[in-house]
Amino acid sequence: MLRVRWSHQGREEVRSLSRDEIRIGRGTENDIVLPDFSVSRRHAVLSREPEGWAVTDQGSTNGVLVNLVTVKRALVRAGDRIKIGNFELAVEEAPEERRSTAEAPTVHVAGIATAAAAPPPSIGTQTIVRSLAEFSEQYGLDPAGKASGAARLDKRKALEAAYSTKIFGFMTRLAQLLIRSESVDEVLARVFELAFEALPVDRGFILLRNERTGENVCEISRVKDRIEYRPQGDVPVSRTMVEQVIRDRVALLTYDAQSDQRLAGGESIRIHQIRAAMCAPLWSGEKIIGVLQLDTPFHAGTFTEQDLDLLAALANFAAVAVERLRNAEAAERERQVRARLERYHSPSVLESIVAADPEAAETVVGRVKLVDATVLFADLAGFTALSEKLEPAEVAEMLEGFFTPAVEAIFREGGTLDKFIGDCVMAFFGAPVAQADHAPRAVRAALAILDAQETWNAERAARGQPTLDVRIAINSGPVVVGDVGSRKRVDYTVLGNTVNVAARLEAYVGEAGQVTIGGETHRQLGGALPTEPLGEFQLKGLEQRVTAHRVLRR
Repeated sequence: MLRVRWSHQGREEVRSLSRDEIRIGRGTENDIVLPDFSVSRRHAVLSREPEGWAVTDQGSTNGVLVNLVTVKRALVRAGDRIKIGNFELAVEEAPEERRSTAEAPTVHVAGIATAAAAPPPSIGTQTIVRSLAEFSEQYGLDPAGKASGAARLDKRKALEAAYSTKIFGFMTRLAQLLIRSESVDEVLARVFELAFEALPVDRGFILLRNERTGENVCEISRVKDRIEYRPQGDVPVSRTMVEQVIRDRVALLTYDAQSDQRLAGGESIRIHQIRAAMCAPLWSGEKIIGVLQLDTPFHAGTFTEQDLDLLAALANFAAVAVERLRNAEAAERERQVRARLERYHSPSVLESIVAADPEAAETVVGRVKLVDATVLFADLAGFTALSEKLEPAEVAEMLEGFFTPAVEAIFREGGTLDKFIGDCVMAFFGAPVAQADHAPRAVRAALAILDAQETWNAERAARGQPTLDVRIAINSGPVVVGDVGSRKRVDYTVLGNTVNVAARLEAYVGEAGQVTIGGETHRQLGGALPTEPLGEFQLKGLEQRVTAHRVLRR
């Protein structure tokens, strides 16, 4: 008999070619799972042919190589090397297994029997391990599976058996309950309701994986009829079983964990007096989001292989329902965050905030913190005097004509719109997403605003309408940024001396059609744009004198 050997994460893996067909790919439905994106979901098949074993490419992205030669199909024998993605599978002769009766294996994997000569294991040492891939294949959960005539006949027999039992009714009812469930807690309670009704269990625990910490946290426990959400303290689950079902993607049953050699090292089993137990991953497609453990501390040999399959199905139902609710909640949170952020931020900044962590976006934006940023003020010189002579509709049109290109220029450079103050636009760069080049961004935005204003003025002059120039000032330094306001209304804004200096530079130093910058902004530009010094100024309300520069437009 042949076998294949490969390495994954420093661990040797071996698979005997004991079946007529061995499927290889990234998807968990395969017989040999190679978890890497260099491997296609269904990459290749090893099949037993009259002339020997053959490997066939299943239309993979990266192809199959045998002894460094790309092949669509090729015979393989001991000594050959099969290259699949980043993995190399060595074909070897499998050593013959010689076991005495006393050495017969005691592990049953998904109904595969032990050697005929071996006596059945005692109930206290028997373990059943059920892979999710095999479960999916047997129960038709593999969307790519092809139903042959024999498979259709087996399906008909399985359906007839299901229709004649209560299990079909349980699963139908569970599906209805989960569809109506409006929270994750309700989903988990419904799963327990059916599990305790259908199976002879005394305790149940559902742990969900915390995506941030990677820990499995108990969300619900049930002992007899008592349900507790997020129980505190040490939860009586087998850490050994939980780790194995997640790591190996299997559902596991032990007839008596106290005497099971595979679980003998688990201290939690002894402490919590776990006897007959089943544990299955909450799985949805390729994703495992938690585990479901059912057990009884009073009896050994309580559960059967059919019970394990039912548990795997319940875990799958639960995972799909939990994922549905989580996705809906995440979508609603993202909608609310976007609705709030799009008022202040450019689409690119908004995407970077939400994409980084939609759940944390509110914290990223709302929390008041100290950052280094650049503040920009831009207003229309002479607007107040001109507006006295115009109709309100003309004033609104003029403001819109100025604000629209100004905000577009700010957003193009990743800036944040703070507010409109009469005919003035206030914006800042460097928050909520840190920008090492926030000063050059602000200056480029300012120059773009001047260019847009000149174009707009030319159009107005051609129509015989009055024109206005823009006066812009920019200053860089430390600011406090975050939500500021009352309990009923807050604004995302910046505060501090850096803001005050920028406002006064615009009001007392800046000139129409010019960009005035503070000393720190000039330093951070590093000569990237031509400037000229304006000297030092004693600005109103400020004790220290301020150095200012003018940006020269090419």
